[in-house]
Amino acid sequence: MPAKRTTKDTALSFAQFAALCAKSTTEEDIKSVYARFFGITYDTSAKIDLYTPFVLFEFKYDKNLTNIRARAAVIAQMMYYVRRLKRSDAGKPVPPMLCVADKNEAFLSETSVWRRFFQDEQEKYDWDAPASHPDTQLVQDIADSPECRAIHISDMTNESEFSAIADHLRTVLAGQAVFAFAEKKLITEENFEEIYDHWNHIFGESVRNGFKTSRYFVLDIQEGRTVVQRDENKVFFDLGGGEFRAKKIPMKDYDHFWSIYERVRNPETVRGILAKIDRLTDEFHRRFHGEFFTPIAFAKKGLEYLEKTVGKEWWKRGYRLWDMACGTGNLEYHLPAEALTACYLSTLYKEDVEHCTRLFPNAHVFQYDYLNDDVGNLFAGSLPFDATWKLPDQLRKDLNDTSIQWIILINPPFATSQTAGTNNSDSKQGVSQSHIRNIMHERKLGEVSRELFAQFLFRIKHEFQGRETHLGLFSTLKYVNANNDQKLRDTIFRFGFERGFVFSSVSFSGTSRAKQFPVGFLVWNLADTRAIDEQEIVLDVFSTDVEKVAQKRMVVEHRDKFLSRWIDRPPATILFPPLSSAITVKEGGSDVRDRIAEGFLGSLMCAGNDFQHQNNTALLSAPYVSAGALSVTPDNFEQAMVVHSVRRIPKATWLNDRDQFMKPNGVLSREFVADCVVWSLYSGSNHTAALRDVVYQGKTYNIPNHFFPFPVRHISSWHITDSDIRNTLAQAEDRFVAVWLVEHHAELSAEAYAVLESGEAIFRSYFSALRSLMTTKFKIATWDAGWWQVRSVLADANLCETEFKALSVRMNTLKAKILPSLYHYGFIS
Repeated sequence: MPAKRTTKDTALSFAQFAALCAKSTTEEDIKSVYARFFGITYDTSAKIDLYTPFVLFEFKYDKNLTNIRARAAVIAQMMYYVRRLKRSDAGKPVPPMLCVADKNEAFLSETSVWRRFFQDEQEKYDWDAPASHPDTQLVQDIADSPECRAIHISDMTNESEFSAIADHLRTVLAGQAVFAFAEKKLITEENFEEIYDHWNHIFGESVRNGFKTSRYFVLDIQEGRTVVQRDENKVFFDLGGGEFRAKKIPMKDYDHFWSIYERVRNPETVRGILAKIDRLTDEFHRRFHGEFFTPIAFAKKGLEYLEKTVGKEWWKRGYRLWDMACGTGNLEYHLPAEALTACYLSTLYKEDVEHCTRLFPNAHVFQYDYLNDDVGNLFAGSLPFDATWKLPDQLRKDLNDTSIQWIILINPPFATSQTAGTNNSDSKQGVSQSHIRNIMHERKLGEVSRELFAQFLFRIKHEFQGRETHLGLFSTLKYVNANNDQKLRDTIFRFGFERGFVFSSVSFSGTSRAKQFPVGFLVWNLADTRAIDEQEIVLDVFSTDVEKVAQKRMVVEHRDKFLSRWIDRPPATILFPPLSSAITVKEGGSDVRDRIAEGFLGSLMCAGNDFQHQNNTALLSAPYVSAGALSVTPDNFEQAMVVHSVRRIPKATWLNDRDQFMKPNGVLSREFVADCVVWSLYSGSNHTAALRDVVYQGKTYNIPNHFFPFPVRHISSWHITDSDIRNTLAQAEDRFVAVWLVEHHAELSAEAYAVLESGEAIFRSYFSALRSLMTTKFKIATWDAGWWQVRSVLADANLCETEFKALSVRMNTLKAKILPSLYHYGFIS
């Protein structure tokens, strides 16, 4: 809903206006001054600074509007708002006047002056960009225009110039200017639904009788299909064949509506709207069945990207389109009506066929199981004479016509069987069993054959091999760079990338904001055979408002270059108690990982190799029951600390959720390694602990904390209030990390030293408070307690709050030092 509030209508003098502007420190302050002076009701919806029906305002703090380039940039920003208003935002007129102001200056301009820019009939500019960062070519063209150079910039600190612009603004805001609503809004195939909703809200009750309201709407928007009799408040609708139907309509509302909108004159636009009109009455059904499918706004954007690839009006140039998993037709919803005759829409379910037949009466809609139907014929070495097909005859003819070019537009399902080679999973039993899967399994494609997504691509590649075909694919990005999809990339998905975009999964109804991930629409050329990791893939990034906010370069490398392949994984053969948390021994269960390597120091949990598994990264003092965990030994200790830091330090976002961590591209500096070691020691994902008398499989174990950072001689001089723990120092030996820190003393950076100092302050306080702490709660029984135990027991007692805050500040400083090196060494991109 628009953010609205009414300002207090308090008259300001020029002196007060100037004083308030002078005191302003933000553009919001400037906006407030103008709104108060002119008595404007706040409407800041659609990210517009201030909207009124007659004036569109844009405020800056101190822009120096006398500078041509600065002035052009602000006007370009306003062109985005004007274009949006002209094409959408039903019910909101395009204001006939623009006003730009900062704390010292302002200017007015008629909106129509800039028509050639915001209409952009040649589509010269990037209208997907955010308005705050307008297309640079648009800014340049406006700066070069005579209209921009001719603008008079008023000095709002000068009373006479202020009065002139204020009087003009008052006249316009009062709706007294003769050019009111001269820039009328367009009605098109793309926006007519929103406009119909607005029209129906105003006039629906007046016309509803005998015909659908949508029928009257279509007649009303056409030039010459209505006759108005104002003295009787009647509108006569031309039904054709000399038949008219009169409806009594409030003339004031009717005149206002058509002062905002421009009637449709283009017959093709009318035909397109007529072909789509039944969708208006099918809206509930579409939303009910399609709410978890591809969001309509991004499906529309996908069609735009396809047009950028194959050209506009592709259906007139011999193309055909096939969506093999059309569902409720969301991907095709915004196709022009005349394109539908060149479209094949197939789906597994009868109710979806019935729905799409209503929505797309001109398309070829049919029920078809793409992973099972006709598979025997398609993959047969030679067809028997009497072979039967489920494919429609016309589609088979088109597929056999080598002159036809194809567009495949699809959002394939992503279900996966849990068991390679079989489908006996209880959770997803039979989910991916199909004839295509059997063929893939026969061809030894391994686990990739378990995914429905891969099965669709396998048949598509076979069916369209050697044809001029473009694949427009909505999906997650795992097929591009995930570890488990390497076989898919090696054997099936070897196509040339054309263009694409990415948006957050939160745009799908019913998805979690807490677990967002990127969804992409990528266009691929099936006739261009190339490995994905040999291509540069750069995607536009869209916000949930379908506004382009950035670009993302996908790092696509073979999984042999993944970080998970960099660290040495020594063979684990020695029995040792496994942990399910920092201090809890895992008892029973089918997934038992109770082996450690020779020289074991601890365990690094590092499941997966991408950002979505970032939280599955931790250090423990015994083997952890998790896939991907490995033994840390003296030989791989430094690697382990680097991997732990690399996976934990960067901030995870929805956009990098599927990004892979990579091997370093060169030799790491000793200071960088030392920084990673120190950061790891005091990170929240250091779950190391020291445990005594741990019983596992009938044997008793002691689990030392090899990550204790201080030499025994160092802590022996500290105040330790627990005599039992102090006595354990008598036979103690320095732990591995304490020795490592001493030996690598010269490699430590100032930031790392600062962290160690803060850490020591906490450990000193811990030992001093030991007698009063609930040590048994955290299984603390020895001098070498782990960082998890120390911070947990102190937090339990509400101690050392100041020391922990100081440590946090220094850890953040160290993290900020490490982060740029992660990019420098190529760990992340």
